[in-house]
Amino acid sequence: MADKRMKNIIYQNSILLLWVSLMASSFVISKGLLPYANPITSTGLRFILASIFMLPFIWPKYRKILKVEFIIKYAFISLFLVLFFIGLFEALKTTSPMRTSVIYTLVPLLSVILTYIGLKFITPIRQLVGFFLGTAGAVWVLLAFNQGENLSLNWNSGDSIFLLACASLSLHVVLIKKWTSNIPPAQGAFYIMVLGGLILLPFLFLLGDLTQVAWQETEFWQILLYLTLFTTMATFFLQQYLVQQVGPNRLLAFTYLIPGLVVIPQGLAAVTQLYYGLPGILLTLLALYLISKKQIQRV
Repeated sequence: MADKRMKNIIYQNSILLLWVSLMASSFVISKGLLPYANPITSTGLRFILASIFMLPFIWPKYRKILKVEFIIKYAFISLFLVLFFIGLFEALKTTSPMRTSVIYTLVPLLSVILTYIGLKFITPIRQLVGFFLGTAGAVWVLLAFNQGENLSLNWNSGDSIFLLACASLSLHVVLIKKWTSNIPPAQGAFYIMVLGGLILLPFLFLLGDLTQVAWQETEFWQILLYLTLFTTMATFFLQQYLVQQVGPNRLLAFTYLIPGLVVIPQGLAAVTQLYYGLPGILLTLLALYLISKKQIQRV
């Protein structure tokens, strides 16, 4: 029995690491699209292409159980995800990527609040300590690897916008757990991509600067294809599966690893930064241990 439980824990953590690694890769590789298309266009195209690629696998199996109730629920789930992306793009007009990275570390803590409000789950004190340590560790890593950037304490409108965007992302994950626990992950991921693409379509035409997209560039399509297959289709499927298996709080806790996964490869060429970032990395690992130790208890 103990061996089976241990194997299950290893399996879950392996899938969580795969999911968060793909998420981290999107932060790095998405930058490659900036010379070819604006962020709204690239995001909209990812949703639309992913929906088209998944259609042959989803439609034959799930077309007979396409219910209006599912569509309405997933429309709201997709809306909050789209609002996160739009909020990010809007926030970057008046704040820096570094500041948004720091604010993003609050997403798991926001999830703790929303899971209590929406799911009536109480997070044990041990896990709460883990969430605070995880936030501190992630911020530490970001600061260690961005020492040259001035991180002002002045709060501006872009910071407020992105904080709301992060709350929207947390709500997106919590609603998946609340409304879709019995829906197969592949079907749920498909609904999110289709409905998200439809919601983004007006923004694509109004703000996407489609005439400025470098459609003829091979590198544009190579990057877009990677983002579509691995950081959209794969991550959405894994997110649906993991929310059902481990819950939203433990899922989002693994996002504390994203700063390290993004910046550590850079730090291999800068030993000093890696040295300064090591305490933050250790804090993050301790946080994951504390958060994963116990399951969240229902009131």
